[in-house]
Amino acid sequence: MKLKRLTIYGFGHFHDRTFDLTDGLNFLVGPNEAGKSTLTQFITAILFGFPTKKHPELRYEPLDGSRFGGEMQFVQADVTYTVTRTAGPHGGKVTLHNDTTDLALPANNLAGLLAPVDQQLFTSVYAINEPRLGQVFAASKQELIDRLRHVGAVGSDFWLTQAHQLDQQADSRYKPQGRNPILNQQLQAHRELTDKLAKADAAYGTYWQLLQEQQDLRQQQAQTQDQLAQQRQVTAQLTQQAASWPAFAEWQRLGQLADQPVPSGFSADDATQLEQLRGQVTATEKALTADQQRVQDLQQTAQLPPLFQEYLPVAAQVDPLLTQLPAVQQAAQMQQQLAAQQRDLQQRSTALETQYAVGGQMPRPFSLATLQQVKDLQERLTAANQKRRRIQQHLNQLNERYQQQQPTRQQQRNPLADKQLIWLAVGLVVLVGSLLLPGTLFKLVGALCGVAVGYYGVFQVDSSTPASRELEDLTADIRDNQAQLREGGHLVDDLTTQLDVIGEAHGLGNVPLAQWSAAQTAIAEWERLSRQMEEQGAQLAKAKQTIAEFLTAVGQVLPSLATSDFATVATQLADLQARQQASQTQSGELASLTERLRTDQRAADEASHALAIFLSTRNLRSVAAFYDRYQTQRERQNQAQQRTTLAQQIGPANLAALQQVADQASLTQSVQQAQTQQAQLQQTLDQTTTRLATLAGQLAHLTASGTQATLRQRLANLETQMVATTQEWLVQRLTSQWISATLAAASGDRLPQIVAQASKLYGKLTENRYTEIELTATTLRVRRADGAWRNVGQLSRGTAEQLDLAVKLAFAIVMQQQVAMPLLIDDGFVNFDADRRQAAYALLAEISQTVQIIFLTADTAVERLNTGNLIRLND
Repeated sequence: MKLKRLTIYGFGHFHDRTFDLTDGLNFLVGPNEAGKSTLTQFITAILFGFPTKKHPELRYEPLDGSRFGGEMQFVQADVTYTVTRTAGPHGGKVTLHNDTTDLALPANNLAGLLAPVDQQLFTSVYAINEPRLGQVFAASKQELIDRLRHVGAVGSDFWLTQAHQLDQQADSRYKPQGRNPILNQQLQAHRELTDKLAKADAAYGTYWQLLQEQQDLRQQQAQTQDQLAQQRQVTAQLTQQAASWPAFAEWQRLGQLADQPVPSGFSADDATQLEQLRGQVTATEKALTADQQRVQDLQQTAQLPPLFQEYLPVAAQVDPLLTQLPAVQQAAQMQQQLAAQQRDLQQRSTALETQYAVGGQMPRPFSLATLQQVKDLQERLTAANQKRRRIQQHLNQLNERYQQQQPTRQQQRNPLADKQLIWLAVGLVVLVGSLLLPGTLFKLVGALCGVAVGYYGVFQVDSSTPASRELEDLTADIRDNQAQLREGGHLVDDLTTQLDVIGEAHGLGNVPLAQWSAAQTAIAEWERLSRQMEEQGAQLAKAKQTIAEFLTAVGQVLPSLATSDFATVATQLADLQARQQASQTQSGELASLTERLRTDQRAADEASHALAIFLSTRNLRSVAAFYDRYQTQRERQNQAQQRTTLAQQIGPANLAALQQVADQASLTQSVQQAQTQQAQLQQTLDQTTTRLATLAGQLAHLTASGTQATLRQRLANLETQMVATTQEWLVQRLTSQWISATLAAASGDRLPQIVAQASKLYGKLTENRYTEIELTATTLRVRRADGAWRNVGQLSRGTAEQLDLAVKLAFAIVMQQQVAMPLLIDDGFVNFDADRRQAAYALLAEISQTVQIIFLTADTAVERLNTGNLIRLND
């Protein structure tokens, strides 16, 4: 599995964020609290589900209230998938989509794609951080073996659980130092009963109760014997069917072969016809060889050129090639022209790529809708910038007017305002003086005059000046223009952001906006050049193929020209054609032999053609293939006879019964069930018989020692239970050991590979200070360069973490064929010194050729490594 893209809707402090990953080494760099651990938990959650709300610290629900979840695009087995997980029950709502075939898949298919990796294995091996590397101090061989079994054996989780349950059940029955297990309690009870039996006095039981029990048991014994006889018949039939299963499987296999269609044309008559055709081919080839030998003798006598001597025996095959020579020469001229044009187109394409390509990738062209959108955004951006400039100019003018019209102290004073207190004082004096006047009417008129004077002084006299009022208007205009300027800035930022998003989406992030139009023209020109190169490449390949096929055909009939180039071959064939035309006027035996040679060649070709038609009508390439088919048909007849014999051997009844069985496993299970039921009936019968024997002894000795007989019976029953408990304990313990041995056989061969690989990686991490890793029964230990061994507890924390890192990397490399998972490393090298940290980076770059690595770190030194895909989390 290789991760391609992470899209976060809302997870922790991330929202609406996308990360594009490459197949090899990916560095995600950011300081503390940049979200490195959040990304690790995001990948784990998308693959295996969100933790429950009982663990809110692991859920990373979005802090801004955005939609919880995200999606992940990954590639597995050359197929691209997209898995989306959002908030919902049972680990979140999951959707799975096959991007290669554009099909929606059931959500439960995700577990099948991840199998056999589950969340526990992923977090313990593939999700690496500093605390988990520290767990190497408690590592053991059994933990690594369990990881291997989990991946190396299909269904191992179930069997490991079964083995663990069997061990627990066995421990619940017996432990050497235990008290609560059943067998331990039975042993204690056995000792107590033995002591009681030795000390017990004679006592009497109830004779008639024992006698009634004896009668009931005898009736039960008879019924059990009848059931056991019937069950034995059923078990015998099923056992016989199980024994016949190999023959039945062979009968089924032969039946499948018999159902396959048998091609016609492979009978004994066909074999006779084939031999006749082969005889004709042999005879014509012998005649042709004799005439060729005679022609060679005459040619040597006539002292003909070697090429012409070589031509004469194969003239019938060379003449068509001479006819093709002009067309092939024209193809050679076209090849030279196309090669020159191809070089010119490549130079022009390379120039465009040098100018616009980023990371070897040309920008993508705009669609018509995108082109119109960019045009509209540019026009709106231009208009917004122009409006901002006009507003800014107007604002500057207003500011200048404001500075020029700042009032002086004298202008700020209002004479009438200075006299407000005087007017108020005069009004008050008039009001008080009116109260001293005689007569109510005079007092009322005087009071009204005093109030009018005070009202005029307070409310009618305006304290402001024309200059102050103009400044207030300017201030209002300035504030209004500033608000418009801020609004225009927001609009410009929004339009710029939209253009930046379009540029990033089409690979134009490094191209200035003003050059986008020229870039689109260049992209169109580059695509046109690419198409022309493809078309001319196809024509050039066709011309090369024509020349190559012509040279091959010439080399087959004229071996002396097999290693010559086309120019030499064309010259030689032209000379040969001229000599051929000159030799047509010659007469005599050579001409006669040449004609007869051509006749022989035609006869040989016709015989070979007839043989080829005979084989092609049967879809064969050779005579040996015919005889293989012929032998296969004879084997089919033998298989049909064998199938009939097997059916008779199995018998009609068993054959009909076996045809109703799904597979051998179900038949074996039926046999085991029948045997188990028979064993249970037999056990019941044995218990009944044992009880009857016990009752007979009790009845015989009841009058003499009733209490002793009861204790003896209890002791006998206890011993029977102890035997049964011991048998169950042995079955459970042996079954658990068998499961462990089987799973170890299925995956144990990979353990030496992992240890050997880990030793190599550990040597590179520690600069060859440690050269070997040994996995003991309880822990890991390493050998130093001087030969001394060190346990994990004797290593420094950084060196121990490097050991755990080497083991986990080795595990991922060796298990790559079974489990192709990416490695997530979250600041795992914090305890490494500078040299070993650089060695670790070099090692990651090396293994990233086969394993995808996502390294999240706060170490900005990785930006200077010039390797891998670098992503800055704060960008």
